[in-house]
Amino acid sequence: MSILAISCVLIAAVVFEEQDHGVKVKIPNGYMEVAVTNAGFRIGASHGEDTSPCETSIIVPNMTYPGFKIEENSIVSDIGTIHFDGSHFTMTDASSKYIVNGTVILMPDSVKVFLNNNMNIDKYFGSGTPDESTLSSEQGTGLVRNRITTTAYYWGSRKYSALGVIPEWIITNGPSYPVTWKATDDVIWTLNSTKADLYLMPAATMDEGMVQYWTLTGAPVVLPRYAFGYLACRYGWSNRSYIESILTTFRNESWPIDAWISDFGWFTPVNDYNLTATGSPTYHDFGYNNITFPQPVEQLKEYHEKLHLRFGGIRKPRLGNSELIQFAKQKGWLNTEGTGVNQRNINFTIPEAREWYSQENMHYLDDGVDFWWDDDGEFQYFNFYNWNHGQTKMLQSYDSSKRYFSISRAFTPGLQRMAIAVWTGDQNSDWEALNQHPGYLLKWQLAGIGYVTCDTGGFRGSSDTELLVRWYQLSTFMSVMRVHSTDTVTPHFPFLYGPEAAVSFRASMNLRYKFVPMIYSLAHKQHDDKIPIFRALMAEFPDDDNVNDLTKQWLVGSHLMIAPILNQGGNSEVVLPQLPSGSGVWYQFNTTKVVSGSSVTFKNASWETIPMYARSGAVIPLAPLVLYTDLLPGGPLQVQVYGGADGSFRFVEDDGETFDYLKGVRKTTLFSWNDQSRTLSWKSEGSFEGPNMFTEVMLTLFEKDSMTHSDVVKM
Repeated sequence: MSILAISCVLIAAVVFEEQDHGVKVKIPNGYMEVAVTNAGFRIGASHGEDTSPCETSIIVPNMTYPGFKIEENSIVSDIGTIHFDGSHFTMTDASSKYIVNGTVILMPDSVKVFLNNNMNIDKYFGSGTPDESTLSSEQGTGLVRNRITTTAYYWGSRKYSALGVIPEWIITNGPSYPVTWKATDDVIWTLNSTKADLYLMPAATMDEGMVQYWTLTGAPVVLPRYAFGYLACRYGWSNRSYIESILTTFRNESWPIDAWISDFGWFTPVNDYNLTATGSPTYHDFGYNNITFPQPVEQLKEYHEKLHLRFGGIRKPRLGNSELIQFAKQKGWLNTEGTGVNQRNINFTIPEAREWYSQENMHYLDDGVDFWWDDDGEFQYFNFYNWNHGQTKMLQSYDSSKRYFSISRAFTPGLQRMAIAVWTGDQNSDWEALNQHPGYLLKWQLAGIGYVTCDTGGFRGSSDTELLVRWYQLSTFMSVMRVHSTDTVTPHFPFLYGPEAAVSFRASMNLRYKFVPMIYSLAHKQHDDKIPIFRALMAEFPDDDNVNDLTKQWLVGSHLMIAPILNQGGNSEVVLPQLPSGSGVWYQFNTTKVVSGSSVTFKNASWETIPMYARSGAVIPLAPLVLYTDLLPGGPLQVQVYGGADGSFRFVEDDGETFDYLKGVRKTTLFSWNDQSRTLSWKSEGSFEGPNMFTEVMLTLFEKDSMTHSDVVKM
């Protein structure tokens, strides 16, 4: 006879069972578990006795749990404390400062959690779109659609983050994730499942909120270096001759570029939008279009070796070939719900379907395809995750050292653990869409994705020249600089809009390439320290009411502010954040001009004008101009310093191609500026050596009305 002993403790009339990482409490209609996590706490609720964490790709696998102790009715960890009393709980931070209290209520088909809220004071950030005009949100849910991505997450000014999770197997079809929150008299979380988790993370600042969020769900890995260059894309690469004419024009006219991307035309002569559910016997899913790629292996080799261009091809989550459709249908691998093309979608939640799809695509890697552009995948909430998971495994089996890269049209939390950039969807080619994009960049990063890009110039409609000029300037300071256009308009390539516009386009592209080393270093910081490359002004200036909901400007790192002109006619007003007393001034970038006051106004600004401002103490590493990133270093590293305060920058170099940086194979150089002695010093760590490393450095010091250049010296 065996006896199962359950540890039960009776304190203040609250009965709980000790669990591996917390305690389980009986509440009306079920159970609640209060547990520690690597980033805070988990409030698990269930109608049954199983209160273990919900199975989901959102949370980082193989979580490392911190130590904790049980004190009376409290779970105490280094991050904070949760006191529980039946279905009620109170969370405090590590210094025992009160943060929030809540109540769990089990409804017949859902879990509700009520968290206290002050509607006049509290604000919430991080749920993504759809409103790009304001950084904060009053409600959120999980949703993936063309041009819209929202997540069931926020960081609140009450100084905590919250993420709602339900078992992933519940989501069989559709773009929605049935977890919502809404800020009213309380913040009401509704998790539409009989088993659910609400993760609560003490976080005193917006940056700390990102640290805890990415600790819980995984930090973004670093993209391959070429992905930070310029990427030329269009719908309508008509034939081989046209492709090579455009690509050689980029090179012959010295336009910086690292890769080109093709829509349908690279693998099939016609798209599949008009095909029925049974497809067509002549459709190619995994081949080449013999008009654009009559000799694919030879062409890709030539584009790589002679033009130094990578290639990315679009992929669709469905099949168009009749025979393959029938085969996959017999295997049960198709998600046949919906209408039209959605009846031919591959169900990537099935491991065997992912494996088969990977094998069918494998030859492309052998042929020379470098990365993927994944489109039309919003038919199921987790589809982009599972789709990219399959493609990642495919690359690992082909070359385990090579970094993965894809561009997807939506994301779910957890997807950032793969090397994904997300683009903002099929945007209109108009000024309204351009105005929305700084908000996309900031809100999507706060929602959890590390890299955001767009169809520069828009996709729906024709972009006029001025609009395209301003869109290029904005894209210069997005995670990935990529142009795209439909097949019925002039492609958004820089040499097709006349000589005046070409001057501005070239200035933007050259500026992007000068900033590649800095942005690349910040991508490493994003992975290591879990701080986004591009940051909302509120993250740096939380006490400045003029910027705490601003989405039209952003920071690169901590000391460089970007405020692109987004209005026709060149009119703009830039908000200048108030710097702490004694911390210096704002400089107009690349000049000795100091700007003051609360704002700067532009009237009829020229097409070459990009409002950019560096604050005192800024240490900005820039590259000499190169035409593609494999040509780095191209000369001495050009470090700009803006005087008036001490400052530093951590500069990171690695091979740009492999995952060896995760093993510590990289070089890190900390540049430090001492303003009193007017000295730039540096200290390097790491054993990495490679052809793209900088070996020399020169300093340019900007002070009010004075610019000083140093000699070139060895690093």
